[in-house]
Amino acid sequence: MKVRLDFSGIPVLYKALNKKKEFEFEFPGHTLGELVESLVRQFGPPMTKALLDPNGDVDMEIRVVLNQGTYITEDRKKAVLWDMDSVAFRGAS
Repeated sequence: MKVRLDFSGIPVLYKALNKKKEFEFEFPGHTLGELVESLVRQFGPPMTKALLDPNGDVDMEIRVVLNQGTYITEDRKKAVLWDMDSVAFRGAS
């Protein structure tokens, strides 16, 4: 599945992502958890440090916005994604 990612709200990742803040990303799976696992595999420790809490869950300090309007708050890892969804990661302000 392919999704559009936006990391504009997480400047600590800019170097790891070669200064790309927005890009399309293809991964096997259909959930936010599977997306994050694929991102961690591809981008390594910087992605882990930026997105995950010590328990391996998406850090609650990170806001996850689906299709520019829906905040994913409950059961974040199980949130279902569809092909070409837009997923934005934003740091807490």
